Amino acid sequence: MSMTIHVDIVCAEGELFSGTGDMVYVPAVMGEIGIAPRHTPFVSQIKPGDVRVANGDQIQHFYVSGGMVEVQPHLITVLADTA
Repeated sequence: MSMTIHVDIVCAEGELFSGTGDMVYVPAVMGEIGIAPRHTPFVSQIKPGDVRVANGDQIQHFYVSGGMVEVQPHLITVLADTA
C-alpha cells in the first residue's frame, strides 16, 4: 500500500477538492514544486497555473489564478484566489 497525503483546495467560492493523493504538483512563484507524503512543512505563494493531484494512475487538474499553499507532513492546503 502506498503512502498518501490529504489535499484541500479551496477558494472564495468554496471547496474545490478534498481528498488524498500520492503526489501533488503546485505552480509556486519560484517554479513548480512536487509534494510527496511526509514533505517538510513550508508555506509558499503560488502563481497562476495547474495544480495536479496524482492518485495512482489518475491525475486531477485544477487551474488556479494564484494564492498560497501550506504544506504539512500529512496535509496540503491550497488557498486559491480563484479557480
